[in-house]
Amino acid sequence: MEALIQRILGVLAPIKKSTANSFADSPFIDAIALTEMPKKFNFPNMKQYEGSTDPDNHIAQYKKRMFITAIPRDLREACMCKAFGSSLSGPALQWYTNLPNNSIDSFAQLMDTFMEQFASSRKLEKQSDDLYTITQRPGENLRTYVGRFNREKVQIPHCNQATAIYAFRKGLRFDSDLYKELTKYLCRTMEDVLAKAWAQIKWEEDEANFIGKANDTYYGS
Repeated sequence: MEALIQRILGVLAPIKKSTANSFADSPFIDAIALTEMPKKFNFPNMKQYEGSTDPDNHIAQYKKRMFITAIPRDLREACMCKAFGSSLSGPALQWYTNLPNNSIDSFAQLMDTFMEQFASSRKLEKQSDDLYTITQRPGENLRTYVGRFNREKVQIPHCNQATAIYAFRKGLRFDSDLYKELTKYLCRTMEDVLAKAWAQIKWEEDEANFIGKANDTYYGS
């Protein structure tokens, strides 16, 4: 009750006194906590996670960077656990610091606990149907449209090829040459679609370049 009143009144909570052995506090069981890090271990250079961005991405980056670090196989799990705190900052580090002693017995459990805490920061996984929102804008050239479409497509983990093909064609301007080409001659793969798209891009850019040179010659004469 006293702590609640202090929060309501905006009063700072009293500083907690450290115990004599608080330096040994650890959220890990002894099998992990008492394992010594390799003497030549250097924590990999990476951006620290503070809690507001996608935790899935942070875990993927952490695993990737720790995997290429020289750690003996029998020490790897303990090192993965004990080094994780060094990848955190701000609210995320505070969460890690407040984990109950002796509450984590594996790296998998640490990751599950981490994901539960920061689930609200997860980035929603994109779906194949999201590609239908990509349409060629008025005045937008084909090269730019293809680039925008591809950037969206690569963010979809398991993109349905048929959906991608249809969405790409549907997003084109109705009166464009490529739309007519893809409507008359259906493609079975996205690679075929892009091959036709790049051929059209080359033709359009060559034509624009030719017209530009012709105008320069005409007006320069």
